[in-house]
Amino acid sequence: MCGRYVIARAAGDLLAGVELEESCADYNVAPTHTVPIIVDHAQEDGTRRRAIHPARWGLLPRWAKDETFSSRTFNARSETAATKPAFRHAARAQHCAIPANGYYEWLRTEVPGRKTPEKTPYYVHPSAEEQSIYFAGLYDWWRIPSGPDEGQWLLSATILTMDSPSAEEADTRNSETLRQLSRLHDRLPIPLETTGDPQDGLSTWLRTAAEGAEAAQRAIHAVRERAYDVAAAWRLREVGPAVGSPRNNGPELLEPAGQRRLL
Repeated sequence: MCGRYVIARAAGDLLAGVELEESCADYNVAPTHTVPIIVDHAQEDGTRRRAIHPARWGLLPRWAKDETFSSRTFNARSETAATKPAFRHAARAQHCAIPANGYYEWLRTEVPGRKTPEKTPYYVHPSAEEQSIYFAGLYDWWRIPSGPDEGQWLLSATILTMDSPSAEEADTRNSETLRQLSRLHDRLPIPLETTGDPQDGLSTWLRTAAEGAEAAQRAIHAVRERAYDVAAAWRLREVGPAVGSPRNNGPELLEPAGQRRLL
């Protein structure tokens, strides 16, 4: 899964070829935070324009009664997103990319004599930390039903997840990073392939519009197929327990906090 991540970029930086108009620096993004997402807009002349929009992290389907619904829809299982009521509308034609510097995941270790496992946070990031990860996402619009913003539309988004690579998959690809990811958690946020080519995974995902659940699932399957190749280039490092609270926020959260090895 992906329950916390980092997005820290300066105004003028390029995200998927789009210039960021305002700086964003959130080193501990939690569900319901406002985050940048990337979408493709079809133009009247048949061309497409890529843009960055602020969105609530946690998808709000149009039938949601209130904003609290989004606290449990920040991730969408790719295996069922095309048919699950909360996501199936967005899965067909409302695809987005959610940029991140990296994300946090917790390794659970059983400790003899303790009822609860020990949880150790790790930061997962591209091998070149100035690069970005682009998670495959879905977005939707929700009309605010009451209050001072009644009648306005709120944009929200979710990150698609899939099974983490198995140990056998990691061995087949001879990837130490995939071995570590297989031990870290059983779910993985789906990264999009970004080569800059018009047919790369990110571009294809953003412009896909599917007719029906089966076509939507095929589009999701296409990004799943490339995910491990992208993730194999990531790196992992242990960080401190301060990331456990979203009240803590700053670049110091990314500092290495130990030499423990993912066994």
